[in-house]
Amino acid sequence: MRRSFPQGVATEGSFCDREKERTLLHGSIESNEHVVLVAPRRYGKTSLIMQVLKENASPSVNIDFFFVLTQAEVAKTITDGVSKIISELLPKAKAACMKLIDSIVALNPKLIFNLFGQKLEISTKQTTEKTISEMLLALDQFAGQAKKTCMVVFDEFQQIGELKENHAVEAAIRHAVERSKNVSYIFCGSKRHLLNEMFSDKSRPLYQLCDLMTIDRIDTIFYHDFLNKAAKNKWKMHLSDDVINEIAHLTENHPYYMNALCRRLWRSDNLPSIADVRNAWDIYVDKQALWVTNDLSRLTLNRKKVMTALAIQTTNEPQGQEFSERVGINPSGIKKCLDDLQKLDMVYQDKNKYYRVLDPAVAYFIRKNSNF
Repeated sequence: MRRSFPQGVATEGSFCDREKERTLLHGSIESNEHVVLVAPRRYGKTSLIMQVLKENASPSVNIDFFFVLTQAEVAKTITDGVSKIISELLPKAKAACMKLIDSIVALNPKLIFNLFGQKLEISTKQTTEKTISEMLLALDQFAGQAKKTCMVVFDEFQQIGELKENHAVEAAIRHAVERSKNVSYIFCGSKRHLLNEMFSDKSRPLYQLCDLMTIDRIDTIFYHDFLNKAAKNKWKMHLSDDVINEIAHLTENHPYYMNALCRRLWRSDNLPSIADVRNAWDIYVDKQALWVTNDLSRLTLNRKKVMTALAIQTTNEPQGQEFSERVGINPSGIKKCLDDLQKLDMVYQDKNKYYRVLDPAVAYFIRKNSNF
């Protein structure tokens, strides 16, 4: 039953809840609206998007900018992605296919047939910025001619913001996206503060181009049915509520760690007890010690003090006298540390406005080694 708790993307039977987010995304796609999806790393953004794309069943393409370093590489990555999705939109009938291809003659289309079917190669001799906007506009035009809608996912999109020519690239993308009638766009990435700057800063070309959607952790109540279904399949019995609550407590409902802990528990032939859950979590965190200490060692002394204090006890008044005395830092210094730690995605504010260490394994490690 290991497939119920994958290390990577979770879809279908291994996908838990997110009904509200799925409904919102489906509504945006159906209305041809665009979304920027913001959440910390390993919260399940990719799983959510892949699940929605499976449910929607319209042609789609994931364009990943993680490795792009230049404006030219952005243009090539977009060109490859557009070529792929246009190939999916091509009708089987040759006459209809050629008629559609004629509608994008400016992109020098070249139809290739092989053992896997047909593939369309496209190219342009325009400037890089012009290439980006022309490719995306051509995709929208082609989808309209084919009487279909499709979706484009721009993953690790914050990489665009780190390019030297970021404003020109962002402007080219905006030019095409805001004119789109048949293509819905989802922008996402792993660095929240950079994404927020790109879409919320009035001086940036992408300012308020999309609806903002944030992903939070899944409530424990939704994990009960999901975990009990997996337990029934594995052990023919349900887990006790106390065991489920302990799993949720230790992992703090963090999707990645929920899967990591359950993967280990489901390896056993025996239904887990609370002691089993605690032991499995303790062993798992110990195995992450090298990575955790490496992350913490890169922090300044003051940031480390704030992280340690929040791991031991959360607070909604970090600049108050009690917390300031506990960490030995003045309020303005605490504010600077919190701003920096939030940008590093190491600290966050929960629904109740309490500041917490974002990674539950890191928080547990600090508490266990509180003289760190």
